[in-house]
Amino acid sequence: MNFEQEFNQKFGEKFPDLYLKNVVAGKDTCTVTFLYPSTDETLKEGEKEEITKFVEEKLALSYLHLKVKFMKAYVEEKLIRKLLFTVLEDKFQLLKSYIHDEDVKVEISEIDCTITFNVSPRIAQFFADNKASVFIAKSLKENFLINFNINLNILDDKVDEVDIDNIEIRTTARKTPRYDVLVIKEAIGQNIPPKPEYISNIQSPKTSVILAGYISDLECKDFIIKKGARAGQQKSYYKFNLNDGKGKMECIYFCPKKNKAVMDALEENMYLLLHGDVRLGLNGKFTLYIDKLALASEVEKKEVEEKKQVKEVEIERLGALEQDNMFGDVEKYNRKIMDHNIVVFDVETTGLNPEVDQIIELGAVKIERGNIVEKFSTFVKPTIEIPYEVTELTHITNEMVDDAPDIEDVIRQFYDFSKDCVLCGHNVINFDIKFIRRFGSYINLEFNNDLIDTMNEARVSRLKISRFNLGTVAKALGIELKGAHRAWNDAFATAQILLKLNELGRKL
Repeated sequence: MNFEQEFNQKFGEKFPDLYLKNVVAGKDTCTVTFLYPSTDETLKEGEKEEITKFVEEKLALSYLHLKVKFMKAYVEEKLIRKLLFTVLEDKFQLLKSYIHDEDVKVEISEIDCTITFNVSPRIAQFFADNKASVFIAKSLKENFLINFNINLNILDDKVDEVDIDNIEIRTTARKTPRYDVLVIKEAIGQNIPPKPEYISNIQSPKTSVILAGYISDLECKDFIIKKGARAGQQKSYYKFNLNDGKGKMECIYFCPKKNKAVMDALEENMYLLLHGDVRLGLNGKFTLYIDKLALASEVEKKEVEEKKQVKEVEIERLGALEQDNMFGDVEKYNRKIMDHNIVVFDVETTGLNPEVDQIIELGAVKIERGNIVEKFSTFVKPTIEIPYEVTELTHITNEMVDDAPDIEDVIRQFYDFSKDCVLCGHNVINFDIKFIRRFGSYINLEFNNDLIDTMNEARVSRLKISRFNLGTVAKALGIELKGAHRAWNDAFATAQILLKLNELGRKL
């Protein structure tokens, strides 16, 4: 029985309209959010405490601070429309391009809500093919706690305002095709339009995807067909990784016999143009299932592209004298501090998955002989919108990162900043370094620096605390953490924690 089932078993009859919206775990905090209808009376403090105690006991979080939130779900047309178009933007970009506010009618009753879309016949067909009505109704219900009915008013004379054949290119917000032209050397099967997108743009399952990049880890596997008229026959498929400089994705191609000789001739690091559907593979990661492919090469970049202006991150020199005053005589640190230059860093990201989410801020300080001497701090421009929940936590908005440097420029400069240094962070081993190494690998930079994790350092210290998140450790050491969940602030506090723990350990 999972957590949600246990909760409903215990409180279902007492709070029939209370809905578990989500559980979000961050580096330091786990937030559990419940919704209840705005028509219900506000939960009493005693009831909230009872629920919170149950959550604490069931989740048994040793190292995370638990927050339990109770939110009313207000059923208002303005809010429904806002969320509706957010759902379309996130999951059905084609629909978002064709459906405008005036095409949507919202009718709210005491027991449910009916949404009617005015659509053309082929957009109605898209609804049917992609089960969009079911998904939209489910997403809205999860946020407003009433049932939603989705109706389509099919207008035979409705003219689509966007060319449906080019929808993948035209509707991808902040996700433009990578090149004006690719040179196709040899098509394997049907021709593919030479308009790939970056792998890092792929944030959900998607059909008719075009990607291009260098292949690696190519292997051919055989399998036996188990069902249908061809049951018992042997067939081959090819599996390889595709790297386009900004992302890497596993690709699978079920190869017809006529193409097997061409596939067997492929070699590592060949450049391919691919077409197919992105779905979750057996490994739980996004996988491109190929239906068309071609040998290709990039055209020479235009001169204006070659002279791209790199946005330099300003490295600020900090006064070592101030640091000596802050921490006292540097001789109180042991050789772990005194014999190494250490870069303490922190990243803020679009999510918690180091394999798919992106960096939006990177902050770091450099320690030389026990002194904090340099500051590295920059926003990073992602290729996706920053989720609302991330903005709520970090206060970093899409507008703040619009003019920020791209991740490859930031990673190159951070590589130079941290070269020959020990890297340090709080929970760095399980989180921050995975992002840095992933984006470094896209531009052939390896971050093989030695690591110090202050979370582990704190756990083996004699601090009398039960949780070891950044805020708790800082408080226990008398270190002020200002503006938590911002990369520079967290990095600076982590540097102070590193030095303080080293000082305390030397005294013991």
